[in-house]
Parts: sequence; structure tokens; C-alpha cells
Amino acid sequence: MWHQLSSDWLNWADQLAPAAQKINRHLIAALDLSALARAADERGLTVLDLASGVGEPAFGIAQMLAGEDGAGLHGHMIASDIVPGMCAGLAERAGAEGIGNLSVVAADMEKLPFGAGTMDAISCRFGVMFCNDPDAALRDANRVLRTDGRAAFMLWAPLIDNPLFAAMDGVLGNMLGTGFADAGLDLFGFADPASATARMARAGFGDVTLTTHSPAGRIPERAAFWKPQMEMLFGPQLRKASDAERGAIDAAMFEALRPYVTDGHFQVPICFHVLAGVKG
Repeated sequence: MWHQLSSDWLNWADQLAPAAQKINRHLIAALDLSALARAADERGLTVLDLASGVGEPAFGIAQMLAGEDGAGLHGHMIASDIVPGMCAGLAERAGAEGIGNLSVVAADMEKLPFGAGTMDAISCRFGVMFCNDPDAALRDANRVLRTDGRAAFMLWAPLIDNPLFAAMDGVLGNMLGTGFADAGLDLFGFADPASATARMARAGFGDVTLTTHSPAGRIPERAAFWKPQMEMLFGPQLRKASDAERGAIDAAMFEALRPYVTDGHFQVPICFHVLAGVKG
């Protein structure tokens, strides 16, 4: 499925990067790279990002490891994705932005092509829930971490707390006959905090924490802000829709999200967890 979506992700990559960076700070904070750097002494950190898509949060972490934020960090970033098209687009964007301490590896996160104990930290933004076997992915992340290395996963909280996705699921289900379940998309497999932390512990992580965040942007009322997420998840289905159908989808999305309009702006919350742990 993801092989059919790489062009949709690339189409929106530059436009979405600033918003992605705003929420990535919660994921990056959970890695505590400064503490890992102190423990590594003079050795540079090696950080692996899983399901990197077309660049975030790998780009932001790479820039930190290049010393661009004044934190005194140095090291190398490895961005990975199972989709070759995503990797190609990611590598092209990294080159265009002049990010020199980043390499790109095509990798299945359930069977990572890295030796045991080779990574200082692992990040994953909205990716592990889409694995065929998410628990295998958690276990392999633990395998490739060094002792005392940290992993952090950004995960969607329940559908009821994410009105954009609830609207999208209902509108596309009614108009195109396809919602998340029909498209084989399990966005909410780690939505329950107790279950998510238990799965992390079973994978071998200690000091497991889960924090929940609910930011809400402020977007002009007439902006069809749902299009990026919709196309990045349902691109093939939308490409088959007529212009009239796509127009009707936008109208229905606006009506579904109208309750979140205040003073001429949408203020629609998104809700996600950051699940983190340490390899003992």
C-alpha cells in the first residue's frame, strides 16, 4: 500500500515540514540526546529513525547532531523506510537541504539490517502501528540499541480524540466506500496507554513512559487543511474520484469540522502519545 503513496507524501513534504517540526519536539525530547551524548563521552551519537517517510523527524535530528542548535551534539543520523520511493525522495530532499550527516537505508523495521547494540537512539513518528507485526518491530528496535540507549515512538491517541480523522473516516466511508479499516490502515493500534506501555515493556524496554499531547493549530476557515493527511493516506482512492466527488468530499469535511471554527479559523486538536523506553 505505501508504495502507492510515496508521490503523495513527496507532494506535501515541504509544505508540512514546519508543522511537523513543531510536534517533533515532543518526540525528540523523549530521546534525551544530551544525556546520551554525555554518556558517550567523545564518541558521536548514531541515531536511527524508523518509517522516515520523506524526512521528518530525521532531518531535524540530523541538524541537531550537526551542532546547529547550540546544544553541542555531534553524530550521524540514519533515516530508514520500507518504501524505496520514500527513500529516494528523502535522499533527494536531504541533498537539496545540504544535510551531510544523514544516510538513507531501505529497511523493514521488523527485520532491521543493523547489528545488535549499534544505535544510541531510535525515533519513529507515526509508523510502528502500520507494521504487519508491531511487536516484532519493537523487539528489533530494542535489539539494535546499545545498552542504556533510548527509543521513542509517536503514536496516535484514540479516534474519538482526533476529530480530523473521525471526520475523514466518516466522509470517505460515505462518499467513496472506504474508511481506515477498508483501506487496511490501523492508525490507532497503540491508542490505549496501558496496552501501549505493556507492549513496550514486553519488547524488553525499561523505564517506559507515555505522555499525551493535544495541540491545536489556528488555520483560516476556508483552508482545506485536511487535504494533506487525506491524500497521504488515501491517495489511490482519491485519484480515482471525479472532480465532483472531490468537491463534495471537501464540502462534507468542512461541515463535519465546522464546530471547530472560532473567529474565522479552524482550531482542530490532534491528540498523540509519545511512548519511550530505555534498553537495560
